[in-house]
Amino acid sequence: MKKIIFILSLLIFFDVKSQSKSVLNLSCQYDLGLIKKKSRDIGIVENEKLNIPQICKSFSCTDKIEIKEYINEASGEIKYRLRNNWFNHQGIILENYLKNKDNIIITTFVSQAYFLESYFIDRETGNTKRTIYRFDDSVFLSKIKELEKNVSKDKPLYNKNGKLSLKTIELYALEPWETFFFEGRCQLGVGV
Repeated sequence: MKKIIFILSLLIFFDVKSQSKSVLNLSCQYDLGLIKKKSRDIGIVENEKLNIPQICKSFSCTDKIEIKEYINEASGEIKYRLRNNWFNHQGIILENYLKNKDNIIITTFVSQAYFLESYFIDRETGNTKRTIYRFDDSVFLSKIKELEKNVSKDKPLYNKNGKLSLKTIELYALEPWETFFFEGRCQLGVGV
C-alpha cells in the first residue's frame, strides 16, 4: 500500500512537464572605458574613479548570453530565462524579452540577491547597452516592507509569481542603491 501511495504521489507532484529550447545566444564584450556607476548617495561616478577590474570580476565585461524558452506542456504558458556569467545556473526568469527586426530588449525580474539586469541590443550593429541595478541595501528593503503593508490591489507590488519588476520599481519610484552602465557589442548567435 505504501508503494502505491508513493507512486501516485510521484505522478501527482511531478506531472508538470516543460520543454525548453535555446532561442538566443550572444557573445558580448563591453568597453572598459565606457563603464559608469551611479550611486544613490553620490550620483554618477566617472570611469577613471572606478575599480574596473573589480567591476569586471563581479559582473563580467566579457559575457555569453543565452535565452532559453520554457513551454509548460500542460498550460501552454511560455517563460524565458536569461543565462549569462552572472545568472549562470538555471538562469533567471525574464520580465521582458522583446525581439523585433531592429532591437533585442531583455529585462530580468529582481533576483533573490536584489539585482536586476537589462539589455538593449541593436540587431544590425550589435551595439549593446547593459544596465545592472543593485537593490540590496537597508533603505530599499525598508521601503519594500512599508509598501507591502500599504499596497493596493490596483497597483500590486509583485507579479502573480511573487516577482518584483522594473515596471513596479519605477511605478513606486524606488531607487537602486547602485546602477552600473556598460556599453559594448554583442555578436552573433542563434536568433540574432
